[in-house]
Amino acid sequence: MVSALEVKRRHENQLLHLPGVIGVGLGRKEGKECIYVYVQEDSPKLLSTVPRSLEDIPVEVIVTGTFEAR
Repeated sequence: MVSALEVKRRHENQLLHLPGVIGVGLGRKEGKECIYVYVQEDSPKLLSTVPRSLEDIPVEVIVTGTFEAR
């Protein structure tokens, strides 16, 4: 079985090139590994570009706004 980390590594660059996507991470939802995709805003157009899963690993979208380095 493929790990979420492997899938994230394969698709991270592609996801980060989607307009409005500002980060990609790993997490768990309902006890299963998932890939988090962090986006700037809750826009239907933006959300429709993010896949719901990648290689059978669920993808969760998290609206964060803009990240700032401090």
